[in-house]
Amino acid sequence: MGLVATRLTASLGLTLGLGFVFLPLGCGSGPLGNPRPRAHGSGDGPSVPAATVAALSACAEHGAARLTDTHYAIMFDVDVRADGRVDKAKVRESMIDDREIVSCMEDALRGMSLPGVVTPLRAAGPVYGGSVSPEGRTPLGHPAAAVAGAAVNLIPIVLVAAGVTIVVAVTAHVVEEAVEAIEKWPKEVEDKCYPRLYECLNNTSQPWWNRRRFGDRKECNACFRECLKDSGEWPMYKCPPPGYFPN
Repeated sequence: MGLVATRLTASLGLTLGLGFVFLPLGCGSGPLGNPRPRAHGSGDGPSVPAATVAALSACAEHGAARLTDTHYAIMFDVDVRADGRVDKAKVRESMIDDREIVSCMEDALRGMSLPGVVTPLRAAGPVYGGSVSPEGRTPLGHPAAAVAGAAVNLIPIVLVAAGVTIVVAVTAHVVEEAVEAIEKWPKEVEDKCYPRLYECLNNTSQPWWNRRRFGDRKECNACFRECLKDSGEWPMYKCPPPGYFPN
């Protein structure tokens, strides 16, 4: 397995962190030594949302039978906007030459939410003209404060389908527009909206009484933007928190 990790690293120019994914197969692996898909686990940096991991797994499962090798790796770059939303995903390097699988994974990454990448911007003094000290705010997600154009490596994902192992590495890039937008948001508005966003992302299913109007899933990113626009008022009608019922 060490040879596989070395080959993947050499082929893609991956970081040491990506190669490390293959090291703990003996104690952290699934049945028959297959590594479990990872998105939340030990390691530095934000992780890919569970729903996105599930979509990536579906891409692998649908196309693994067409692949001729047993181990692959693919690297993506994604652009993160001010609300944490990803609206652009593209392949940087790939060992997979199956366009259907690659396109499916791009679609899976596009539209996911990565608030843990953007939130540290609030702790960066230059974003606020140096008027707020980093000690006054506790960043969530990645421990290092992000800046426009910064690259944040997410925790790599290991997918296993039909005997094929695929490592998916994602690097998130904070777009310049994110900083410009965040500069316009007062801290007190952010402090009201961000907790609601995290709460929503952890419970994206609409309650039964709201599904006829808004469907089965909450649009957390849209509700977050509405909250910022409305000075911190969370749209309960569209993204109700658990236990909430309108009067």
